Amino acid sequence: MKDNRGREVTTLYEVRSAVVTAQASLLSGSPVTLLTGDSDYFLDLVEITFACNSTVALGGLLSGLDLRNDGSLIRRIDLPESGMVQLKFPIPLMQQTKNTPWILDMDDITGVDVEVGATFIKNTNKPVQILDSS
Repeated sequence: MKDNRGREVTTLYEVRSAVVTAQASLLSGSPVTLLTGDSDYFLDLVEITFACNSTVALGGLLSGLDLRNDGSLIRRIDLPESGMVQLKFPIPLMQQTKNTPWILDMDDITGVDVEVGATFIKNTNKPVQILDSS
């Protein structure tokens, strides 16, 4: 794609209507849906943030959290006893199956709560066509 001065332009993501955000709270290890599926688009993960609040002393141990789609483990994330972790993916983590939810499941540790925020990009999985007049 070229701009009005003839320079090549590359974009990593289509923005605005293609961006979807999601928030969820995990309480003491109960699985939750981070984002429901979409029948028209794959929802690929570009960024996710975890804020861990623990009311129990884990002795420096990490609490683990699984990110799943369509029953498949997409990523295992170790979280510190308290604090925040942000992960950004220059190449998005791909959703396995359209119209299936992204699920978060944490180790079953009473007193460990995690707030999660994420950004997804809609993907039709069809080739992109650049309309260029040059």
